Amino acid sequence: MGGPSSEHLVSLVSGTGMVRALDPHKYAIHPILIAQNGNWIWSKKPLSPYQIQNFSTNFFASGATNSGEMQTKNRPSLEELKPIDIALLALHGRFGEDGHIQAMLEYAGIPYTGSGLLASALAMDKIKSKEIFKANGIPTPQFRVWCKSEHKPEHIQEAFSALGSPLVIKDPMGGSSLDMGFAKTPEQAAELCEKLFTKSQVLLVEQFIAGQEASCGYIEGCVPLPPTEIKMTTREFFDFDAKYNGEVQEITPAEFPPALTTAIQNLARSAHLALGCSAYSRTDVRIAPNGDLFVLETNTLPGMTPTSFLPQQALHIGLEYPALIEKIISLTPNSALF
Repeated sequence: MGGPSSEHLVSLVSGTGMVRALDPHKYAIHPILIAQNGNWIWSKKPLSPYQIQNFSTNFFASGATNSGEMQTKNRPSLEELKPIDIALLALHGRFGEDGHIQAMLEYAGIPYTGSGLLASALAMDKIKSKEIFKANGIPTPQFRVWCKSEHKPEHIQEAFSALGSPLVIKDPMGGSSLDMGFAKTPEQAAELCEKLFTKSQVLLVEQFIAGQEASCGYIEGCVPLPPTEIKMTTREFFDFDAKYNGEVQEITPAEFPPALTTAIQNLARSAHLALGCSAYSRTDVRIAPNGDLFVLETNTLPGMTPTSFLPQQALHIGLEYPALIEKIISLTPNSALF
């Protein structure tokens, strides 16, 4: 849990929930915190049942660190973490969801939960995933790709003419609705580009689809999950603050007509398969006023806080949170590459 990305804190909440959900009689649990400075902190001894039940990230800052029960190292070799039967990934964003940690675990011969390194990298890159969606007949908003080295003011005007207003401008490798924004005027677009180009050499510029928003998970081998409808309350757009500060209304199951629900579920499955995902994923969708659907992105390691979309949806098919974590573990391959 943790990681160096901007989604570090969200990952800690996901990881905390996962630890508390695990059966101490079935698993020897060694939580691993990846700090944003590159330090890895992990427990040498498995957690006791009491520690699991009351787990919080304060565990990593407790006196156990100084008593020799904890190991801290900057960017360790994964060989130092062995033996590990399964790495349960509660990471989000860059490094944790983009194929990096997956590649490291593959090379170390450690099985891990979720999608493999290629699907993780493709899904994390919103430009590549949109190209795959288009190639597989999966509807996605029209878009442009702007490179910092070749960007010109006329590109902004062309995008407004072709895609309309507002433009959605984002770092294609960002997550949790961070490093993105909405531009209603060329001046706003120019300011947003100047800000985002300091973090990324390439930007994704998308057509904004007016209408409703939904998110739908997919778990291999399970009945279809009900989508969640996302209704704005105090904000115009679904951004990071709206997502995590309670400024939206989340309705699970969404109160959609049955045909629309089925169509969203089919899109979530199609996106999962087109990207080559494994085990589980969650796909975000826009619903135009005329009923047309557009896939925005697929998350290979979606939020797993107890109130996140996927756990909410799983609950409605009879998978309570501990059973959901158990299902994810059960879908992990028995062996890695080496």
